Amino acid sequence: MHLELRHLRILQAVSEHGSLTRAAAALGISQPTLTKQVQRIEEELGAPVFLRGRQGAQPTEFGSFVLARTKAVLTNIEEILAYRPHRGELGNVRFGGTMPSWVGGVLDWLESLDAATGVTVRAERTIGTDVDMVVGRRLDLAIVADYPGHLLEPRPELVYRTVAVEPVFIALCTDHPLAAQEEVRLQDLADEIWVVPHSDGLGWPEHLHDACAAVGFYPNARYRLFDTALRRELVATGRAVAACQASLRADENIAVRPISGNPLWMRHLMLWHRDGAIAGYSDDLIRVAQEAQHASIEASPAYSAWALHYGESPSEAELFHSP
Repeated sequence: MHLELRHLRILQAVSEHGSLTRAAAALGISQPTLTKQVQRIEEELGAPVFLRGRQGAQPTEFGSFVLARTKAVLTNIEEILAYRPHRGELGNVRFGGTMPSWVGGVLDWLESLDAATGVTVRAERTIGTDVDMVVGRRLDLAIVADYPGHLLEPRPELVYRTVAVEPVFIALCTDHPLAAQEEVRLQDLADEIWVVPHSDGLGWPEHLHDACAAVGFYPNARYRLFDTALRRELVATGRAVAACQASLRADENIAVRPISGNPLWMRHLMLWHRDGAIAGYSDDLIRVAQEAQHASIEASPAYSAWALHYGESPSEAELFHSP
């Protein structure tokens, strides 16, 4: 057997998903089939790439060496295949990033531009990956977030525009005693179990940790995961609380409340390549994104009440400045 690109993609999928079962589901094949393919790849390489056990599939020392080079190869191949000289037309727009609740308005607008314009969406686990993909022209457009004290470092190839600066709220079960309050003090959550995502590589949940430390505790993050549906389930059933975007949809099981004193903030940034086709639509794109973000405020009772009480957010320069 000779190594092919499909074999490298298999290794990358197992590495990204952390288990053969999840990687098989993402690749659309059965777990036994994937296991056999990984075994054949390892036989060709001459040593195990992964150790399989209860913790999933973890790279061996040799595997870490292989996977680092696998990622580099695939990144270069994707950039070669994705590169399109600027001709002024949009064509298929490759969109990525944090995907806030109001992103649907942006997607609708992009798809309405022309019958030939389609949109594909790709969500990565780290913001740095999103930025690298726009630099490498594997994404045309991305929405990312940064936080006070944890600012996105500009890249000369990219254009950055601020869509909004928002407070971060808390989500908790509607049966939780604190859900009866209009605002929740952060220190009153010191004894709670938290569901917290893995680091996005830019400042979350580090910004949360900073704010909690300032009031005397470190969040008990018993649950660390990316899966947003499972996070909602854990909050809805009272197993955990979670920091959340202010526009998070509340329901009969989940209450969304502001945090007293507004200790947590986030900034939504939209970015694209300077000479990409999307640059010609930049002003309209930001306008549409800001309109969609304002609509999300109106659709959220908690966010609307907060905006009515506090008025405008502090200035971007006040919250997001380099030390």
